[in-house]
Amino acid sequence: MKVYRFLTCPIQVNTYLAFDETKKGFIVDPGGYSAQLTAKAKQEGVCVEYIILTHGHGDHISGIADFKKDFPNVKIVAFEAEKEMLQDANLNESMGICGYAVTIDADIYVKDRQTMVIGETELTFVHTPGHTKGGMCIIAPGYVFSGDTLFRASIGRTDFYGGDFNEIIKSIRERLFVLPDNTVVLPGHMGETTIAYEKEHNPFV
Repeated sequence: MKVYRFLTCPIQVNTYLAFDETKKGFIVDPGGYSAQLTAKAKQEGVCVEYIILTHGHGDHISGIADFKKDFPNVKIVAFEAEKEMLQDANLNESMGICGYAVTIDADIYVKDRQTMVIGETELTFVHTPGHTKGGMCIIAPGYVFSGDTLFRASIGRTDFYGGDFNEIIKSIRERLFVLPDNTVVLPGHMGETTIAYEKEHNPFV
């Protein structure tokens, strides 16, 4: 699987384009629109089939409308417990983050441990509450898209609606630290890391 990172939204969210040799791919967390991402997808001949959301905060969803213009057949995927936040601009903080209200409804709401095959790549969606009620991480071969659950030597904030410090620590320890040590962690902000590095160096966990 190839993964490319693009910085979007006013607060620099990591938006990812991922695809395998079948050229079928997906976008993770479009915090804003990136013409560079669309250009890369077209350059590589990628058919973007899904936009997958790790959670529903405004800085991770505000680019959806514009990307749907570029990829009109794309389906939106989110965790079932995040529906409330996606549909309420007050809860998802989009006005404060982006300056305008953003509400969406996913096409597909997934459950914990549900899988999806895109091309020849199997993804597993793992519920990781703590940053939000319905936050999830996306496990792919060799990678985990951790959203705002786990950062390099840090963790996501828990002072927003639905946040819970004890829950996020539990999610990281029981859902992410069980992955192979060499798993590459692709977070929603800042640079990539590995599970091994976070086990040894993350001061919160």
